[in-house]
Amino acid sequence: MDHAFPTRDWQPTKPPEAGEENISSRLPGLISLLNHQTNCIYNNPYQPRYWLERAKTLTALRYPELAVGDAQKAIMLCRSALDRLSEDANPWRLGHAAGFWMRSGGSDAADDDDDDDDDDVAATRDDQLEQRLANLHSEAFELQIRNLYYFPNYLEGRVRSRLYPWMKTEHRGRSHDLIRRVNREFAGSSQGRSKRMKGCNGVSVDEGAPFCVLRRHAFGKGIRDGQDDHDVLGVFAAKDIPKDTLILVDPSETWGCIGPGSKRRSTGNPHDGRGCTDPIHPNLPSEDTSQDLRWIRERTGSAAADVLLRCRFLIRSIQDQTPHPLSHPLIARLTPTYRKEKISLFSLDHDIIVPNECLQQFGIDIFANPAYDTWVLFTLAARIENNSWSDPVHKCVSPLFSLFNHSCSPNVDWTIGKDHTTLWVRSSRDVVRGEQLFVMYDHFLLGQPLSERRKRLRRWLDADCQCSLCLQEEEKEEERLRGERDKKCDCGCGGCNEGAETSLWDIEQKPVFPEDSYRVEDRGMRE
Repeated sequence: MDHAFPTRDWQPTKPPEAGEENISSRLPGLISLLNHQTNCIYNNPYQPRYWLERAKTLTALRYPELAVGDAQKAIMLCRSALDRLSEDANPWRLGHAAGFWMRSGGSDAADDDDDDDDDDVAATRDDQLEQRLANLHSEAFELQIRNLYYFPNYLEGRVRSRLYPWMKTEHRGRSHDLIRRVNREFAGSSQGRSKRMKGCNGVSVDEGAPFCVLRRHAFGKGIRDGQDDHDVLGVFAAKDIPKDTLILVDPSETWGCIGPGSKRRSTGNPHDGRGCTDPIHPNLPSEDTSQDLRWIRERTGSAAADVLLRCRFLIRSIQDQTPHPLSHPLIARLTPTYRKEKISLFSLDHDIIVPNECLQQFGIDIFANPAYDTWVLFTLAARIENNSWSDPVHKCVSPLFSLFNHSCSPNVDWTIGKDHTTLWVRSSRDVVRGEQLFVMYDHFLLGQPLSERRKRLRRWLDADCQCSLCLQEEEKEEERLRGERDKKCDCGCGGCNEGAETSLWDIEQKPVFPEDSYRVEDRGMRE
C-alpha cells in the first residue's frame, strides 16, 4: 500500500450495491492518499489516528475487510492507552504520536509541594487526552461496524476475493528457484521413503529417480484466458509408472482440527461431539507450552480447523525467519482462484482478531511489522481455500499434493493417512514418462454427470472444468441437442413434434351450454 499502482488494477472486494457512487475520477487521489497514510503508519505505527484515517480511505476504495482490520488496530491502541491512563497514581505520560511513554522526573517527597501546579496541568492534559482517545475509539468502532454487513446480528461482512493491486510482482508468481526447490522435495520424498515405497509397490525403487517432476506450461505454451501460461504449473511423470504404484507420501505440518467439544450437540462442535480426540492436537509434539494453540480451537469452535490452518502457515513463516510470509516456499507455491461472482463472508474474530493475537503470541509486532498486514492475512486465506483438503474434523494443505492439477478421469488416486495429516498418492493406471499426473479433487464426483461435476468444481475453478472427459461429454451433449433441433415431423412443417401429447379437452365429454341448442338455418350472403 506504500506505492502507487495503476487505476486499471483496482479491483474492489466489496460486492456492488445499488446506487453506489462511481469513484473512477477520485481513484488517483485516493491511491495517493493511501500511499501517504501507509508511510505515516510506517513512521508512527502506534498512533491510532493514522490507522483510523487509512481505514476511512480503504472504505472509500471499497475494501471492507481491510478497513475493518485497520479500525481494529486503532481500537486496540486506544484501549491500551485508556487502560494506562486509568491506572491509579500513574506516573507515565504518552509520548508524541503514542510511540513511547515518558515518566515524570519528580519522585522525592520534598518536591511534592513545588510540583502541585505541574500535577494539576498534567491531570488536565490527561483528561483531555483521555477524552480524545475515547472519541477516537468511538469513531473507529462506528467505521468498523459500517463495514460489517451483518452487524448487529453477526460480526461478519461480505467480500469478493481479489488480487490486491499493491502486491509486489515477486509475490504474484512462482520463481525458478521455487520450482527447483519443489523438485528437490519430490526427489527427497522418493529417496527418503524408498524402503516404504519398495515394500508397498513390490518393485525395485530406482534411487535418485523420483516419480514426479514439476514443470511450467502444464497445458502448453501460449495465452489462456488472456494470461501467459508461464506460471501454469503441473506435475509430470519423471519415468514410466506401473498401475497401483505408490508415487508419493506427503506429510504436512500445516493443518488444523476441530475440538472434541464439551458435550454432545454443543454449539461449538456441529459434529455431535465427534471432534479430534488426539490429546496433543492442535499442538505438535515439538512445541512447548508457550506455543500452545488450544485457545484458538476453544475460541473458534466449528471454524477451528480453518483458523488453525492459517495460523500454522503464519507460525511456520515466523519460525523460519522469512522476511515476508508470501515469500515462504510453503505459501509462495500456492495460487488462489479469484472467482468473479462468488461472495464470501469474513469474520472479525476468526479472520482478523484471532490471527493477530496468534502473531503476537509468537512475537510479531502487528502494528510495526507491515509484512503481516491485514491484506496479507486475506491473501493467505484465498490461497489456502484453493489448495486445501478436508474431512469433517480436519483441514490441511499438503505441500506437494497441492501442485497436482485436476481431471475428472485422473491417472492418480489419493487417500488420507490415519494421522489425518499425510496423503498417500498412487497411480490408478499405467503412466508413461512425460505424461501429466492428474488427481480428482473431490472423490464424491466419481460417476456423477457432467453438470454435477462442473457445479461442484466451481469451488476450485472459476469456469467450467475443461478436462478431457468433460469436453468429450460436452460434445456428446451438444450433438444430442443438435439432433433434437434438426428433427422434422412427417407433415414437413418442422415445427411440431411427432410425439406431442393429446390434450384432455380433445377427448373428454364436453359441457352443454344453452346456446348450443340454437341452429342457424340460413346464414345468407352479403350482396
